[in-house]
Amino acid sequence: MLWSVYGLLGLALLGYCVSLIVRPTSSYSAWLDGGLVCSVELVACGLCIGRALTYRPGRGVALALGVSLLSWTVGDIVLNLQSLGGATPPSPSLADAFYLGFYPFCYVAVMLFMRRELKRLATPNWLDGAIAGVGAAAVCAAFAFHSIVASTGGNPMATMTSLAYPIGDLLLLGLVVGGTALLSGRGKAPWILLASGIGLNVIGDTFNLFSNTIGSSHIGVVFNGIAWPTAIVVISSAVWLRARSPNPLAPQKSAGFLLPELGAGAALVILFVGTLRSVGGVAIGLATATLLMVGIRLVISVRGLQKLSQERHRQAVTDDLTGLGNRRHLFRVLDAFFADGGDTLTPDRHLAFLFVDLNHFKEINDSFGHPAGDQLLKLLGERLMTSLRNSDLLVRLGGDEFAVVLIDGDSDYATTVAERLTQSLEEPFVLDVVNAQISASIGIAMAPTDATDSAALVWCADVAMYRAKSGNSAFAIYEQNLDEDGDQMRLLEELRAAIEQGDLVLHYQPQLDLRTGEMLAVEALVRWQHPRLGLLPPVKFLPLAEEAGLMRPLTKWVLHEAVTQCAAWRSEGRKMIVSVNVSPTNLLEAGFTDLVRSQLERHNLPAGALVLEITETCMISEFEKSRQVIEDLRDLGVIVSIDDFGAGVTSLAYLSSLAVGELKLDRSFIVGLATGGFRDLDLVRSTIELGHAMGLRIVAEGIEDGDTLKLLTELGCDVAQGYCISRPKPALELAFRPEAVATPGQSAESEPEAARV
Repeated sequence: MLWSVYGLLGLALLGYCVSLIVRPTSSYSAWLDGGLVCSVELVACGLCIGRALTYRPGRGVALALGVSLLSWTVGDIVLNLQSLGGATPPSPSLADAFYLGFYPFCYVAVMLFMRRELKRLATPNWLDGAIAGVGAAAVCAAFAFHSIVASTGGNPMATMTSLAYPIGDLLLLGLVVGGTALLSGRGKAPWILLASGIGLNVIGDTFNLFSNTIGSSHIGVVFNGIAWPTAIVVISSAVWLRARSPNPLAPQKSAGFLLPELGAGAALVILFVGTLRSVGGVAIGLATATLLMVGIRLVISVRGLQKLSQERHRQAVTDDLTGLGNRRHLFRVLDAFFADGGDTLTPDRHLAFLFVDLNHFKEINDSFGHPAGDQLLKLLGERLMTSLRNSDLLVRLGGDEFAVVLIDGDSDYATTVAERLTQSLEEPFVLDVVNAQISASIGIAMAPTDATDSAALVWCADVAMYRAKSGNSAFAIYEQNLDEDGDQMRLLEELRAAIEQGDLVLHYQPQLDLRTGEMLAVEALVRWQHPRLGLLPPVKFLPLAEEAGLMRPLTKWVLHEAVTQCAAWRSEGRKMIVSVNVSPTNLLEAGFTDLVRSQLERHNLPAGALVLEITETCMISEFEKSRQVIEDLRDLGVIVSIDDFGAGVTSLAYLSSLAVGELKLDRSFIVGLATGGFRDLDLVRSTIELGHAMGLRIVAEGIEDGDTLKLLTELGCDVAQGYCISRPKPALELAFRPEAVATPGQSAESEPEAARV
């Protein structure tokens, strides 16, 4: 309905325009030129004020525009009343007071609109608008003021009134042109209508100003008559038009320079013409002000370009999250080091490079969200910096990878720094949601000993880091013989072939029942008898299998071999139970429960003879799905054990919801238990009591001395596993009796327990 009314107003104006064209130039119709025009203007004013009274957003702009348009409309009404019967209105008249009242309210409306849309514009943007506006005002002043003074014949009041219109138009036009320059590229339809309406108003004033020349022509009479009512209707409709919502995917457009350039060019022309002929003091003053603003704008632009260049350079070499240098900065430093030496690089000038990769960082992101991970990375960068000299460089390569450059640092200093970095990570990080502890694996490479270019140096350190991670070491120094033999791509293809051909072996580590003293359970541990590298523990090849998607066939092979061996022991009369470790990939893949069922049925083995060990962390990211799979395995009769219990941070929160039958205490609780403090002892005792209260079997692993074994027996632990009982061995070499149980207090041979699958 609203736009229908505006459509009718448009049709009325179109009809009035046609009448102006077809009528003689000197004719005047009170009904058309007075009644119709004033009626159209009154309706448009009412719609504009109605917008201010109807909707709160933009109310100030609509109300100021409505009052300004109403003031102009009242001036038209007064002028038509004064012209009835062919009378000539006085100059100045009462209508001029209402006409001039249009300007201050219109200024307020334009400023409110610009303030709403241009909140965040910087000084250079405002100067662009000012240059365009003042330049346009200078052009108008150059043509208008001399004619006005000449046409008034020296009457002071008439001159002041006549000058008030072009001055008001100059200021208004300056605002509109400046605002258009600032809003260019923003697609603001309401502003376009508002600026167009004000432009039409200025055109009407211009034809009225030059009424003795172009204004007295037929075309001048038509423009003089149609411009003002059309301007009022257009301005009124602008307050109802909604701006199009910005598209966040569209590239942001910057303000154009066309209007400021035209304003500056016009000012130059006016000053040049002013040297040849009289132009007018107002025009000269406005042109001079325009050029002064251009000079200020140039100074600000040069300084802004310098700051922008410095900021862009800083952003290009800085990691946004941590504030450290990034990969680009690292390679600039390394390239400068190698370029400085060129072919003359000698061991006298050297550099140590440390590749730092965090362990289990993904689990923190999955458990507590990426904000917690980002906070940890920030704190990590600050802490690592405390272990370095001012001349050392720490950068973040991306993700959970960092790098340290030690200019003129030798291998001894690099090792010292690696130890300091490792020690700095021992203290937990206090995050908003949890206290997190994290470790890192560090690879060290030397230049020019190991590499003579940046990419090769990073690759060497990366290979050494991976060797450290695989060997559960805090750091490793690049060694050509070791690391070339351990080439990951070659090792991956060999692993794929080994799984397909069954070239893996299982070792079994017995578990001692602390209540009966019998060994009725074993844990199956996979090994790879590599033709070049010898017997490899799982930490050497399981990460490769995980990354290459080989865990399903690998676990299927391990499960088949373990179940086959367990069935063989049972056929010999030994009621053995076998435990098999399951990775997160295995547990969450479709059909895993069916795979377990088929293996049990194939070997006619009861489900209770199989224990599947899963870690806490594998359940955190997709807990509901993990819980359902565990329930399916429980319904099948298979015992599910939580391995490394206590190493995670969500054990108690999730334990009551899981259909598990066994808890396997993490070896960090067990190592040094007999010689540790009361706090560790109370923690283990409480965990055992908690597990028993929930009907769970408690297994302790990593037991390496008789005192610890005796202490765990007294605490009520159900099952024990460790080197003091038996090392992992092939099935044929396994002896189902303890190796060192009979001599409590005497430690078994000192050797760290092998990593398990």
